[in-house]
Amino acid sequence: MKPPWFGKENSIFFFLLLMVFEGKAQQKIVLTYEDKPNTANWWRDNHLVTFLFDEDKNHQQNKASGVCLDVRWDSIPANKSWCWFTDLKIDSLANPVMDNLRAEFSDKIWLSCWCNTGQGDSVYIQPLILTKGHKGKWGAKKMIGLATSSWVFLKFKLADLEWENWGKIPGPPDLKTPEIRCFELGLRNGNTSPKGFIDVRFDDVMISNYEPFPNNPQP
Repeated sequence: MKPPWFGKENSIFFFLLLMVFEGKAQQKIVLTYEDKPNTANWWRDNHLVTFLFDEDKNHQQNKASGVCLDVRWDSIPANKSWCWFTDLKIDSLANPVMDNLRAEFSDKIWLSCWCNTGQGDSVYIQPLILTKGHKGKWGAKKMIGLATSSWVFLKFKLADLEWENWGKIPGPPDLKTPEIRCFELGLRNGNTSPKGFIDVRFDDVMISNYEPFPNNPQP
């Protein structure tokens, strides 16, 4: 059921996200790719990084999913190591109509996703948090390396991470502040790229105010 304030004027903020309200105790925002959003303005390091929507049923992480996001980077140059080549954003909380929901998340925020690297090179996944307008920006010191064609469920409890300050607001992030509105998964390649390409898939990129647990993925 859509929230009572959801109207035509707000639809742009919800073109690819599924919002689930589960009472005051549990909230989550899940990005699915069933609607195949326009990716023309998504940030990427170079023109060889592309976003595709994979509809092959054999490539989905569960039987209910019809589409997953395939992030490709073809022809990786030999001198490109640890390159931050794109990121996946959950920034709907930047909308002022989401103020009450942002307050319910407080500092109890988990960032999670399903992903696999297909037949390509390994990928490193790094949580990022930003204030509205991106004046404040922090990158987690922890990155998770992934190199598997099987779907893997990843989750990060943001309050437990150590952060590097990349923005203009001094000090560590205060997750309780309503100013922090944007949550991202930054994607980097590794020290070497022996296969010469990246082919990483994502589904159900999510923030929640409770610890998430995996559903039943396909092998």
